[in-house]
Amino acid sequence: MIDIGTELLPAAQAEVIGLAVLRADRTVQQKVGRLVEWLPALGADCCLCTLLVGMEAEMAALSEGRRDVIALSGVRAELPGLDRPVTAVILWNGDQSHYVVIAMPDFTARQAEIMFESERRARRLMEQQLEAANSEVRFASLARTRLRLARDLHDTLVHSIIALLTQIRLTRHFLATDPARVSDGLAIAEEAAINGLARARDAIARLRMPDDLEPGSDVEEMLSDFARQTGIEVSTRIDDGARAGLQDHATTIRRIVGEALRNVEAHAKARQVRFDAAVEETEAGRSLVVDIRDDGSGFDGTIPKQGHFGLIGMAEFAELAGGRCAVESAPGAGTLVRTSLPLTVSATNERPSGGERIAR
Repeated sequence: MIDIGTELLPAAQAEVIGLAVLRADRTVQQKVGRLVEWLPALGADCCLCTLLVGMEAEMAALSEGRRDVIALSGVRAELPGLDRPVTAVILWNGDQSHYVVIAMPDFTARQAEIMFESERRARRLMEQQLEAANSEVRFASLARTRLRLARDLHDTLVHSIIALLTQIRLTRHFLATDPARVSDGLAIAEEAAINGLARARDAIARLRMPDDLEPGSDVEEMLSDFARQTGIEVSTRIDDGARAGLQDHATTIRRIVGEALRNVEAHAKARQVRFDAAVEETEAGRSLVVDIRDDGSGFDGTIPKQGHFGLIGMAEFAELAGGRCAVESAPGAGTLVRTSLPLTVSATNERPSGGERIAR
């Protein structure tokens, strides 16, 4: 068992760690180092501090040998200059009949930050190398697509876990300071976990989406499924001249439309969605123009949203196909997603005409 006088005391005196000895009655006998200053004053019951309020039973179980250790992660001591969390463990020294508290800086957050930054640098390097491989354009396009989806999944999980961890720590604080709010805190934590799981599954589904989709009415089926599942009215107009272009760009169109519909369902609160596909003459030739418009709440496109890559992903998908995708929106004015993709010669030999269909 740890002997505070000979083994860890020098490290505590050097402020590398913090050490404290608690008597069998839980009163504080000795404190060494700033990292344990969150404990009460000498002679006071340790369970009077915020972090250990209500833990008398756990402390008793520790001294009786019914548990090995009490671990407190992410402790933030309210001390000037101590802006990083501390991890603390409480052990029972049976030979000397006292508790030992060991506190050390919690470097988990910093280690995660370093790991994520390293991963981001590696990702940027990979993108540059893929762009340089002009002789393998198809391979580079597929790799960039999967890279964007992997980034979407990565950041989704990280942000969701951080939100959940923050709520858990807040709920733990309520347990000691305001027990009446614990139930609300747990409900919010549960909602954060459910939302994070849904977003992760959605990102995984997009990652696993096959590249070679069947042409034809695939987009129309997607729109019909969306209308049936959400109850939102969907009207569709596809010029005959645009159908060949929809087949040529089936993968790109499906992914952009899928992302746009997910945004409508999650954020827009829309009652109607309109899908239009037509062929337009441009300076570079004939292009397939696809519009997805909703009458929802809209948003301010000038305000960036950290951690959200859906709109960026649609633009990247269009660029991989040689086109572009633009989003127009304003608060209260709905949203328009316009995608323009180049048409091949075979796709321009259709006579433009059209028909409209409404799905509910």
